[in-house]
Amino acid sequence: MVDTLEVRWFVEGTPPSAVTDWIDLLGAQAESARTDLYLVSDDPAMNVKLREGQVETKHRLGDRHHIQFGDQVTGVRERWVKWSFPTKKQHHDLFDDDPTGLWVPVHKERVQRTIGPEEQHELLDHLIEPSPATAEIELTRVRSDTHRAWTICVEAKGTPDVLAGTLQQIGNYLFSQGSPPALSSDHSFGYARWIHSLTTNAHSEA
Repeated sequence: MVDTLEVRWFVEGTPPSAVTDWIDLLGAQAESARTDLYLVSDDPAMNVKLREGQVETKHRLGDRHHIQFGDQVTGVRERWVKWSFPTKKQHHDLFDDDPTGLWVPVHKERVQRTIGPEEQHELLDHLIEPSPATAEIELTRVRSDTHRAWTICVEAKGTPDVLAGTLQQIGNYLFSQGSPPALSSDHSFGYARWIHSLTTNAHSEA
């Protein structure tokens, strides 16, 4: 089980060059592209996906809280717990044939930077948490069928009592570097809600 506190945004379309330039400035590194299968759910507090031979589940705990990083970046932080379980080989058939229509494939191209506790001590003049958790920032291009979007996420994971301070201090730092994008809390939510919006829009257009 992994405890995390994160704030995520989704924006339609492809990321502008100013956004990719900014994430490059932060030192994010590209990962290999992959496709995950998400289970469609009406509950935005529950996230289930199939990824590279694993079933991964996330459950949101507690209330959602607004958070701000500078003048132009506001979001909603959410606390999640994550579990991973290996799948049986035949579960991979869902990628080719899903008779239920309950699973949505999402192709991802992600760049990410991980900032450990020691590096935070080197980067930050002031630490809200003297013993911070590990922090990450990512920019991911996502595609589901013909729908394209991009998502930015800042996350802290580790001991629950230091997650809030770690997320605030590292977010303050990251969004003070270079020319970050303006991000609104109206676009701040997790994958489960984004997946649900895709299927809802598809049904309304049918």
